[in-house]
Amino acid sequence: MLKKIIKWVGIIFVVLIAIGATLYLIYLRPFMNTMKQTTTIQYDNELTIILGGGGNSGILNSDSMVLVIDTKQDEAAEQLHKMVSDMAGNKPVLIVDTHFHPDHSDGNRFYAGQTILAGGTLEYWKKRVGDQTLPTSWLKDSMNIEVGDEMVTVYPLGKNVHTANDVVVYLHKRKMLFGGDVILNRQAPALMGAANPEGYLATFDLLPNVFDIQKIVPGHGEMGGIEILNNFRQYFIDMKTAARDGSKREELEAKYKDWAQIPFFMSSGATIDVFHKQSINK
Repeated sequence: MLKKIIKWVGIIFVVLIAIGATLYLIYLRPFMNTMKQTTTIQYDNELTIILGGGGNSGILNSDSMVLVIDTKQDEAAEQLHKMVSDMAGNKPVLIVDTHFHPDHSDGNRFYAGQTILAGGTLEYWKKRVGDQTLPTSWLKDSMNIEVGDEMVTVYPLGKNVHTANDVVVYLHKRKMLFGGDVILNRQAPALMGAANPEGYLATFDLLPNVFDIQKIVPGHGEMGGIEILNNFRQYFIDMKTAARDGSKREELEAKYKDWAQIPFFMSSGATIDVFHKQSINK
């Protein structure tokens, strides 16, 4: 009897390994390779936007300081730091982290001695990222910062959305919002930890009432206009509908089949499951 149990445990283990390897080769490796690629957009004389290499980033350069929005990870973080250093010279650099995930904040380690703003608390970040990438200042309320002739608002959302402490950044003159992973372009979200799909929906209603948004730099994906937010809102509405009415699930999942997804983790099906679990637990 024991031999049979051991045999079946071995078979199940091999099958799970095979499934995991298949998912990695088909979905995760291509996604990670794509995410490592970077595209630099010189939006205007002062603003540089770097897509990919982790989360999307922005560099706003002025005569008195340089503002960096999200510091990427791995090699892209080093490359971003070199760009920032070349622009800054002896000027101070101010970094804003939209949230703690390493694809957006791992590059903090290159900015020792500079101010790094983020939402949350020291204890919250330490538990999640360790000591090397910690911010230096913690946002409780929105903050306005003059960077050259641009007024920048750093706006903590104050609710569970992608994480418990998401921050967005708005450039008033350019009417541009850096949304972090609260806004993605044609990519399914990863809803883990404190992530709350209802928080996303509330935020999609909030942001256009707070800011005049004409351009969006999402956390991942190409930059564009307000349609990025509207499309992401519709995604969540559709997934909530599918969670309530199982007969519509196949149709609504198929609607987003060309979005970047990873099964069971970062997918329309995973979003539906989170909506369903939250409705059961209410």
